[in-house]
Amino acid sequence: MIAQHQLWQGLNWLSVDQPDSRDFNQLRDTYQIKKKYIGYMRDIRERARFDYDTETGCSLLIFRSVNQGEEGLDSTEYLETVPFCIIIKGTNLITVTHPRNTYITNLLKDVIKDTKSLSQPADSLMTLVFKLIFRLNEDYLDRIDEMNKARESLESVQKRPNNKQIKQLSNLDKRLVYLKTAANNNVIAIRQVQVLSDADDDPLSLSTTELQHLKDLRVEVEQSREMANIAAEIVEQVVSSYSNILDNSINNTMRLLTVWSLALAIPPIVSGFWGMNMPLPLAKAPWGWLLSIVISVVPIGLLLWYLKKHHDI
Repeated sequence: MIAQHQLWQGLNWLSVDQPDSRDFNQLRDTYQIKKKYIGYMRDIRERARFDYDTETGCSLLIFRSVNQGEEGLDSTEYLETVPFCIIIKGTNLITVTHPRNTYITNLLKDVIKDTKSLSQPADSLMTLVFKLIFRLNEDYLDRIDEMNKARESLESVQKRPNNKQIKQLSNLDKRLVYLKTAANNNVIAIRQVQVLSDADDDPLSLSTTELQHLKDLRVEVEQSREMANIAAEIVEQVVSSYSNILDNSINNTMRLLTVWSLALAIPPIVSGFWGMNMPLPLAKAPWGWLLSIVISVVPIGLLLWYLKKHHDI
């Protein structure tokens, strides 16, 4: 669905939410958007990137936004971020959202409302885009905080972790991998904008205000990337701790089984000796049976005492 909004000073905003083939055809025919860019818009797994077409003066920025539909420990689908496509061509700003990040349209409306509240709004389309990405980048920090809280709850496990906790930790580890990769791609995309605009002879020309917003934005997205990297490293340490706990538990179980195997091997030896079909000492004594029990129990007690003394059990 395509909706057109009037901004200020002749600037327009086209919001394209959950587009279908007819919407893409309209973008191509009416606004002369290249087929290559249409392909980027269609791909739900498109990485963050920036591209500038010198022939048409069209700028394309894809930013990986946080998927607001997947939160919590038990998320089984690991599409943690969704591409958000921004095109600036002339006086038109075109935004394309997918079903999982349509909230960005309302977010941009809030940014526009804040800008219009000024006495004389004069922000360019690029400045408006940078302000929007500032807001989207904050979602990364919020999501990382949520994941840190989930990780802390899993870290507090004192005993052997159960299957549910192991599954939750595995899901958290996978989600952080996707989030870390998306944050890194966002940094690359913002750097591409800066590379194409930091010199006078570069194809993309930005004003002083736009360049300042761009520098501030780069600092913020790099901070999100570092936070994601740190969170991922800590989760990897928790995974290693879980592995050590499980290995130690298995070792203790095997040690216990070995000790009792040795202890329970003594009675069959004693009973087997007196069970032979031949004359044996004390075989006909009335207390012979009790003696066999004593002969079986005493070595078991001595074995357990020896292992306990040497901290083997």
